[in-house]
Amino acid sequence: MKKTALLIVLFLANAAFAQQWSTSTNSIYSNNNKVVIGGTTYSGSFGTNEPLLQLVAPANATSWLTMSGHSKGITFGAGQYGTGLYLSAGEPFFFAYSGTKVLNVNPITAGNPGGSVSIGTALNPGGYKLAVGGKIMAEELKVQLQAQWPDYVFTKDYQLPTLDEVEKQIQEKGHLANVPSACEVEENGFEVGDMARIQQEKIEELTLYIIELNKKLEAQDKRMQLLEAKINN
Repeated sequence: MKKTALLIVLFLANAAFAQQWSTSTNSIYSNNNKVVIGGTTYSGSFGTNEPLLQLVAPANATSWLTMSGHSKGITFGAGQYGTGLYLSAGEPFFFAYSGTKVLNVNPITAGNPGGSVSIGTALNPGGYKLAVGGKIMAEELKVQLQAQWPDYVFTKDYQLPTLDEVEKQIQEKGHLANVPSACEVEENGFEVGDMARIQQEKIEELTLYIIELNKKLEAQDKRMQLLEAKINN
């Protein structure tokens, strides 16, 4: 064991050392404390900011580095979707910092055929693509809904609830119609896109109520003006 460690130290420390590990090709090469695997020269400038290890793959190679054991493996290189990191099917993969998992790549399952990612939590999002255990900061968020946007409220066929019906709904249920209750939100959360649609429906209903009330106020104002005109005459 000591002899092996000594050979490794000598290999890395000697800038002029070159080792022939194959009878046909030079697979490991060292020059000026830079180690090259798969080539005979170091292509960098030997500057202080250059990497200590360089992998040189043949021109027709499909990958640069593969680490595998039994049925598990990680490959860096080209694949079905181009250059990238490829993991074994059915195996979770995670990045950890100081003993804490910070990002999980969840395996493809029947319920989630596209796979998913969890950040800051071990929760598997199931049918969703992303689970985040914490706050999210973004400059812009776009939600593309497939459900109908509530402009149907402004159609002639829409049955606008009366204010008496709205009051009865609040007294009996404690929340507006079609809006999830506080208990439902606490237990199941809510869909951002669906909630935006529901809120828009209520905004458009409120707009119709305001228009209706404004018409009544204008009618009352005209009647008052007529009464004032009769009194003054």
